[in-house]
Amino acid sequence: MAALFLTSSLLGCGGAQPDDTVKQQNDEYVQAMDSGQNALAIERYSVAEQQYRMATRLAVRHDDAAAIADASFNLAVTQLAAGEPENALATVREAREALSLRASSDAVTPGRGTRGKAGVTRPDTGGLNLVSAAALYRLRRYDEAARSAAQARTSSIHDVALRAAFLGGLIASDRGDIRTLAASIQTLASAPRPHTAVLKGDLAELRARASLSSSPSEAMSLAAESVASRQSTGEYRAMARALVVEAHAARAAGHNDVAASLLARAAQSVAARSDGAQAPDGLALQLSQEAAIPFALEPFDAKKMTDDITPP
Repeated sequence: MAALFLTSSLLGCGGAQPDDTVKQQNDEYVQAMDSGQNALAIERYSVAEQQYRMATRLAVRHDDAAAIADASFNLAVTQLAAGEPENALATVREAREALSLRASSDAVTPGRGTRGKAGVTRPDTGGLNLVSAAALYRLRRYDEAARSAAQARTSSIHDVALRAAFLGGLIASDRGDIRTLAASIQTLASAPRPHTAVLKGDLAELRARASLSSSPSEAMSLAAESVASRQSTGEYRAMARALVVEAHAARAAGHNDVAASLLARAAQSVAARSDGAQAPDGLALQLSQEAAIPFALEPFDAKKMTDDITPP
C-alpha cells in the first residue's frame, strides 16, 4: 500500500498539472473505445474485443459507472457478433456486478443519494439487458431471453426499447406466440416517423414472419425488403436471417428452387466472416444442409491462399 501511494506521489512530481493527467487518462479511454468501434465495423472481432476490454478496465480504474456500462455493453456486443454468446453473457454478469457494487455504495454515502457520484445519474442498463436477451435467444434459452427483452423494453433509451420490442417479436415467432408477435409489430409500427433503416428492417422481418403461413407470397416480399434494409445498415447476420425467412416463404409458396438458392446465399454469408475463423459457423453448416443443393459454402476462402513463393 505504501508503494502504491509513493508511486502516486511521484507521478505528481513530473511537472504535469492534475487536469492534464485526467485529460490524458480520459483520452486513453476514448481512444480504446474508438479503436474498438473501428475494428468492429470491419468485423475484426478479436481486435475490437481487445480494445473494448481495455476500455472497460480503464473505466473500472477510474471508478466511472457510466463508462463501465458503455464499454462493457460494447464488449458484449462484440462477443455476440463474434459468435460467442456465452462470453457475452459472462461480460453482462460482470458489468451488472460492477454497477451494482457502485450503486449500493453510493446509496449509503451522504450527499450522493440516487444520482450517484458527482451528481451524475446512474447509467441506464437497458443496453446490457438487450445484449443479454440477444445472447440468450442465440442459445435458444427463450424463457430467459423473453424476460431480459421485457426488461430492456423499459429502457429510457428509445432505440434500445425499440430493439428490445423487435427481439421480443423474434422470440415470440420462434415460440409460435402469435399474440406477442402482433404486439411487437404494433410497437414498432407506431414508433415516431421517419423510421430508420434499422427499424424498417426489423418491422419488415416481423411482418414477414407473421404472414408466413397465411400469405407466403407477401411474406417473401416483406422478407426481401428486410434483406435490403439489412444490407444498407451492414447487419449481415440479420440479413442472413431475413434470407432464411424469405426462403421459408418461398418454399411455402411452392418455389423450392428459389428457397434452396436463398438458403445457400444465407449460408455463404454467415460462413464468410472476415475474422479468420478456422471452422465454419455452425449456423452456416445448418443452413447448407437445409438448402440440400450442391454449392461451395466458402468460395474465395482466405485459407486457400498460396504462399508468395511456391516451393519447387
